Amino acid sequence: MSDAEFIFQQGPKAFVQVWRKVLLDPRSFYRGMPASGGFENPLIFLASCGLIYFILKIIVSGFVDGVNALFLIALTYIFGPGILMLACQFLFQGEGDYEGTSRVCAYAGSCLVLAWIPALGVFAYLYSFYLIFLGTEKVHKLDTTKAAIATLVAILVTAAILFFVLGEERIRRPLL
Repeated sequence: MSDAEFIFQQGPKAFVQVWRKVLLDPRSFYRGMPASGGFENPLIFLASCGLIYFILKIIVSGFVDGVNALFLIALTYIFGPGILMLACQFLFQGEGDYEGTSRVCAYAGSCLVLAWIPALGVFAYLYSFYLIFLGTEKVHKLDTTKAAIATLVAILVTAAILFFVLGEERIRRPLL
């Protein structure tokens, strides 16, 4: 069993092992994570984290808040990896591709398992940005400053797109 890549066929134990490795030793995780190998396993990992988040968010905040939060997170994970890849490539000639960037973002989604906690949620999202930064360094072969700038640009552009597409009122309640 490898803790450098989630393999769905290995079951819940593999999920917990990879989740723990991403959160507690992210540099080592991203160092061992392959930049290619398909989208399936990382996206199943992200979906599992999202499902845990959704269920616990419903319990804590109610169905409407849970659905709205999950919708915004889904949009972020749809637009975010592409914007991050473009920021890395156009600003700093990053060497990574969409698959590697998507894998980084999917594994950074491990923070969703903790994001439902009201006082801890903001810190979980900030830590996920840090995880994306670490993965961006590795996948795009950028130095620390360039990876930080590319990550910040991607976060700001993604937020701006969501804000302009949905509007201020829809950000608060995008669906229900």
